[in-house]
Amino acid sequence: MKRPLIGSLVAAVIAIGTAGPAQAIPYTVGNVFASVGAGLVKEFTPAGVLVQTLNTTTGSSETTGSAFDSAGNFFVTGFGTSTLSKFNNSGGLVSANFIAGNNPSNNESIVFDGAGNFFVGGASSTSIKKFNSAGTLLNSFAVATGSRGTDWIDLAADQKTLFYTSESGLIKRFDTATSMQLADFANVGGVSFALRILSDGGVLVAHTSNVLRLNSAGIITQTYTLAGSTTLFALNLDPDGTSFWTGNIDSTGKLFHVRLSDGFVLGSFNTVFPGGNDLAGLSIFGEITQGNPPPTGTPEPESLALLALGAIGLALVRRRRKA
Repeated sequence: MKRPLIGSLVAAVIAIGTAGPAQAIPYTVGNVFASVGAGLVKEFTPAGVLVQTLNTTTGSSETTGSAFDSAGNFFVTGFGTSTLSKFNNSGGLVSANFIAGNNPSNNESIVFDGAGNFFVGGASSTSIKKFNSAGTLLNSFAVATGSRGTDWIDLAADQKTLFYTSESGLIKRFDTATSMQLADFANVGGVSFALRILSDGGVLVAHTSNVLRLNSAGIITQTYTLAGSTTLFALNLDPDGTSFWTGNIDSTGKLFHVRLSDGFVLGSFNTVFPGGNDLAGLSIFGEITQGNPPPTGTPEPESLALLALGAIGLALVRRRRKA
């Protein structure tokens, strides 16, 4: 009675081993994940070579902010569908709708804390929501907003202070430990989008026609103006600690790799076509965030099991070919 079950298992293992090129590829530190819309995220090498395309299957017109947990799992927001999708650390889709139903309206950004919880902000929401690693809602913080919700957020190293923009000139702050609105960090004028807190307490923010660097007192210390930019919207820090990435929210989705010290452009490439609508978010595997250590990329148990099955299948295929 057990033979059919064993036979089925062996057949499944052999199928894994004989499959063509894997559709899910382990992430590499420094690779860029560009949210290009149509439910898609493209992974590129720093030189702009496409590695793989992750499909949330949500069909969201815009895929937006994204983040990695400490195990290297990848999470990306769907703006049009108000969803959050989860992939494992090799590009395999775990859940298209990881927290569907509890999201802020028009999800746009996500950031993890050191305990594995995450916060989500939304462009049409007056709240920032906190979830545990399983996607269970822990808290909803009502915060002050500017022109458009709580669309881009980041968490300070103290694990309690959220910095966020609201498509205005204000960089706002909120204390999640006391549920208190704090004084604005800065007013830079114009329209601000994605931001990252720096190790010195300053902030880097995409500011439409340029990128601004502010010190810990909220004073602008550097302005990065990039030839070929249109509307600089997405932004993230490189794992090297000396550079950042930013990109246009347009049909080319041009990305720029920029040196922090002097604004020198280390490289650039287009991300959107073929496939996608516009670049509305980006992450870097190993990216520096103050609220959460860079991911280790350690596989989850189910990922390890699949890798083991694949290895067994490949070994069986090789034995068959030698016979």
